[in-house]
Amino acid sequence: MNKKIVYIIVVAVGCGYWAGAGFGYEANGKRDPFIPLIGQEKGSRPNSLEDITLIEDVLLEGIAIGPSGKNIAILNGQMVKEKEKIGLIEIKKISKKTVELSIEGKVHTLSLREEEGIEVGE
Repeated sequence: MNKKIVYIIVVAVGCGYWAGAGFGYEANGKRDPFIPLIGQEKGSRPNSLEDITLIEDVLLEGIAIGPSGKNIAILNGQMVKEKEKIGLIEIKKISKKTVELSIEGKVHTLSLREEEGIEVGE
C-alpha cells in the first residue's frame, strides 16, 4: 500500500515538473517546420483583416466554389464570403480565379497566383 502511494506521488510530481517545464523548438540552424513555406513573412502584414488599410496588405490564399453558388475566399488566413464587410474591406464578388473587394470605396481585384504545374479554376 505504501509503495503505491509513493509511486503515485512520484508520478504526480514528475508530471508537474514536465508540465511546468514548457516545450520549445530548438532549430539548431534548420528550418522551423511550424512556419509555413508559402505565405506571409512574420510581421509583414497585419494579423487581422480588420486592421487592413492598404490593398498591398491583403493576401489571397485560396478560393472555394460551392455547389449552391456560395463561394468563399481565404484572405490573410481568414475565410470570407461575398457581401461580407470586415473593417474597411467589403467583399464584392468571388469567382473561380478572382476576388473583387473594396477598401474605403475603392474597388480592387485580386487574382490567384498560378504555380507551375497547377491550373487554377480548371
